[in-house]
Amino acid sequence: MPKIFIFGCGYLGLYLVEEFIESGFEVGALTKNASIEPLLKKRGVNEVLIDRLESKDWHNKLSSDYTHIVNCVSSSGNGINGYKLSYNDGMISILDWLKNQSKKNIIYTSSTSVYGQNDGTWVDESSISTSPNSEYSNILRKTEDLIVENKDYFSSHYIIRLSGIYGPNRHYLLDSIRSKSAINSNKDYFMNMIHVKDITKAICRFIHFDGKIESGIYNLTDNQPVKRKEVANWISSELGMPPPEFNISDDALIGFAKKRTPKNRKISNSKIKKALTLNFSYPSFKEGYKSILETFY
Repeated sequence: MPKIFIFGCGYLGLYLVEEFIESGFEVGALTKNASIEPLLKKRGVNEVLIDRLESKDWHNKLSSDYTHIVNCVSSSGNGINGYKLSYNDGMISILDWLKNQSKKNIIYTSSTSVYGQNDGTWVDESSISTSPNSEYSNILRKTEDLIVENKDYFSSHYIIRLSGIYGPNRHYLLDSIRSKSAINSNKDYFMNMIHVKDITKAICRFIHFDGKIESGIYNLTDNQPVKRKEVANWISSELGMPPPEFNISDDALIGFAKKRTPKNRKISNSKIKKALTLNFSYPSFKEGYKSILETFY
């Protein structure tokens, strides 16, 4: 039975913990957020470390017999420097720890923001994945490269490029509509989304199929790239509200999640669906948002 350690155990990590433990796996976790330690312990996490991933203080505290590691760290804030600390320096710290460990399977959650395309075209894993105008995206790409360049440390490696994550307690667009705020984006740009529970499902399948699936990069997004206005209009209709306004003025976009400046492209999920024979619980935004809206009433 695999023993799994989750680095950067936050929003996604909590869902992974629940799924892994229900599947009978022994799970450990590292988080920078001390407030979630009791929740992790309550859910049955065997070993909880409170530390920053880029630190090396956790190296001598962590047990060595985990067979699988999942790095799903998120940004620590503080702009570009925080991004570098969380992703690049965090992965360097993991690699340094692995020097004295047996080979392990690694799953790393990257982002489809590494793609620079912005013309509404389809993008897959073979598409150019550097964005010359985004320091944030290039940090993610360099972190992916660290895994590939040090692949001898791993029995297998899976780099999962996630599209926009949404789910319970994480629904920015829905919140904006409910608050009657203008949406700071182009209404005709395509959105690519993935529900947190489908991310959990895919990662679990990678672990169950370990050794049977080729190491490499996989996009993870649902089946329906869709224009932002269609999503916003549908949510508004479900709420019985008028469609929101969209604001694409320069002033509105300045400082708007600079690391995630909206892009216009359609992300292909063909590779991961074929590799994992994967069927989504939430194949489009409608199924996903319906499940969220049901919790409001």
